[in-house]
Amino acid sequence: MIYLITALLLAAAGQITVKKSAGFRRWIPSLLSFLLFGLCIYFLTVAVQYMEVGIAYAIWSGASIVSTTIIGILLFNETASRRKLFYIGLILIGVIIL
Repeated sequence: MIYLITALLLAAAGQITVKKSAGFRRWIPSLLSFLLFGLCIYFLTVAVQYMEVGIAYAIWSGASIVSTTIIGILLFNETASRRKLFYIGLILIGVIIL
């Protein structure tokens, strides 16, 4: 589970650097994006050696969607509508149930 959590944290950090890269026009955030996502995939690959692939990918994708949306709201002033927050909650419930 620690490998999956590490992959999730790296994915969240990668999302921030993708946004900061300005469409890959800024070099440092662009390089960090590739590095972070490369490490993310590595840790996800290790995680599936210890847990079911379907469960690992479902948790990883759901938690990545939630973290990306929350990062957008908190760091990049994206909208936080009731509908968006409701659906984030549903995704979180699904991840917790898995």
